[in-house]
Amino acid sequence: MTDYPGNKAVCFLDTARLAPPAVRRSVLVLCMSLILLGGPGAWGETRIPPDPRIARLNHAGFRTRGYCTAFATRDGQVVTAAHCLPKIPTDTVHVLLGYETGRLEQQIQTPATSYRIVKGRDIAALCGLKGDPDGFRLTAAPPTPGTRVEVRGYGAPRAHALQKTACSVQSMSGDTLIRLDCPLPPGTSGAPVTLTGSRDVIGVVSASSATGSLAYRVFPDMARRLCQ
Repeated sequence: MTDYPGNKAVCFLDTARLAPPAVRRSVLVLCMSLILLGGPGAWGETRIPPDPRIARLNHAGFRTRGYCTAFATRDGQVVTAAHCLPKIPTDTVHVLLGYETGRLEQQIQTPATSYRIVKGRDIAALCGLKGDPDGFRLTAAPPTPGTRVEVRGYGAPRAHALQKTACSVQSMSGDTLIRLDCPLPPGTSGAPVTLTGSRDVIGVVSASSATGSLAYRVFPDMARRLCQ
């Protein structure tokens, strides 16, 4: 999440230069409006087995390094938060699908410029992967207040294992931002927000505070339209 100090596990207030100005401004506003209280034990996450369609997303460059979470869709895209991409476009982004403590199912390496940004939202997608019926499905299900959801990601301090947090939708800001009632740890930016017990994604984690978190809403054909 925007390191506001949000959920990208690296503490910068600035966001990726690749993100459009509107996204950078939105992320900065989120950073200034919320305060993250970190530290072990601050979040109610549960460790779960690795998922071959959820990835730890790493990048390292001359000046910075960090990690987030990403996920693969049924249609063959890798989706994450746009602010998770490195500021230097030529820096390499490593997608580690099914990762746990040094083991993984698949690794994808591409420059940051390979990702396409959703206009006006803190969402980015890598195109061209093979589709998988076990991947996540972007859904138009309306995230009304009280809807039970789950977030699965690689949050600190247990950054080498997948974790799940149970949350509820608290409110909506227009048709773009979803406010959740659960705080999330650094490293969870880019994680899928799914309806409880399903692989139906309603949003992508972007930022967190001591009392809750924010996700950008997805729509069913978002990734396909980006990758046309």
